[in-house]
Amino acid sequence: MTSTIVIPSGSMLSVPIPHSYIGRQVEVTFALVNETNTPKPEVKLSEMFRGVLSKESAESFMEHIETMRNEWTDI
Repeated sequence: MTSTIVIPSGSMLSVPIPHSYIGRQVEVTFALVNETNTPKPEVKLSEMFRGVLSKESAESFMEHIETMRNEWTDI
């Protein structure tokens, strides 16, 4: 018997099959392992991106956002 634990990143999963299993009946089971109910701490976006842009870039970006918002209100 061969067993492994994986963390899928999507709804499709590809796993290698041992050579000795090819052409034979194989059982595939999905079961959660060590699932915890502890919620992840919420991180504010402002905390995640603080310091990423220079002050000048941030001001330019905010002006651009304001221009875009005004274009939407003028429609």
